[in-house]
Amino acid sequence: MRNPVAKPIFALLALLALSPVVVAQSPRPRTPEAQAAGNFAIAAPLSSMFFLAPAQNREVPKMPQPAGPAPKHDLNGAWVGPLKASHGEVPPMTPVGQARFKLNKPEAVVHLAATNDPFVNCDPLGFPRNVLNHPVINAGMWFEQVPNRIVMMYQYQRVWRDIWMDGRELPKKVDAKGAPDSRFYGYSVGHWDGDYTLLIDTTGVDDRTWLDDAGHPHTVDMHVQERYTRLDQYTVELAVTVDDPKYYTKPFEFLKATYQWMVKQDFEETFCVPSEGNEYRESLAKPAGTGDEPAQ
Repeated sequence: MRNPVAKPIFALLALLALSPVVVAQSPRPRTPEAQAAGNFAIAAPLSSMFFLAPAQNREVPKMPQPAGPAPKHDLNGAWVGPLKASHGEVPPMTPVGQARFKLNKPEAVVHLAATNDPFVNCDPLGFPRNVLNHPVINAGMWFEQVPNRIVMMYQYQRVWRDIWMDGRELPKKVDAKGAPDSRFYGYSVGHWDGDYTLLIDTTGVDDRTWLDDAGHPHTVDMHVQERYTRLDQYTVELAVTVDDPKYYTKPFEFLKATYQWMVKQDFEETFCVPSEGNEYRESLAKPAGTGDEPAQ
């Protein structure tokens, strides 16, 4: 049986191919019906909700109001987001960064057959692009705290990250003699900053991935910092900053958002399926082409 979740993903690809702007920068508000059918314990205000794909886990249970206090040093469980998402302004790029940026061809501004977005080929989104959860907006993220580390699992593509909490250092370099290889989701270490904030530092991210749907690049030396602050029983606030001095003239805020406690504490499968992507391109994208040459 075909994966039913792949269809909305490739429907999104069709939307991206026809859109004159990057969807991630121009989200549409959820309808009241979609908001009521959300995947979170407490519905967020209508103005803060974004909708591109069908909501999942449609039951909103009766929860104690107001929410109970946040437990200390505890993010365990499944969360839905990003909600109330905002993005800082990308700073001016260095000449080498600008040259690299020009090589990327987002599907939102060119025909789908001409894009070189790794997502179109079902390549890993990588980090930090995966935290945008753009293939299925308001998808799941799961924290599992185990000895010496925290495992972060993501609904889209069923991938995970290891956040080491044992005091080890990040690799000083990657992709060099005697150094480890870069990874699509990098190397991450974390520690608690007070009772309710988990601070994660990541570097060594494979530079084949993009930062976002607009195609902003990064180097393997990029440093990303995430701050997950548990505000109460049901709400986590996230702030992500990017520092990549080879490509950008100053550090910048990549994402600020909140996550809500997931109702069912269970992920549905959400995959980008290469065979279905090829079928979509052959049957729909190419016949509706604009004459653009395929991107290299």
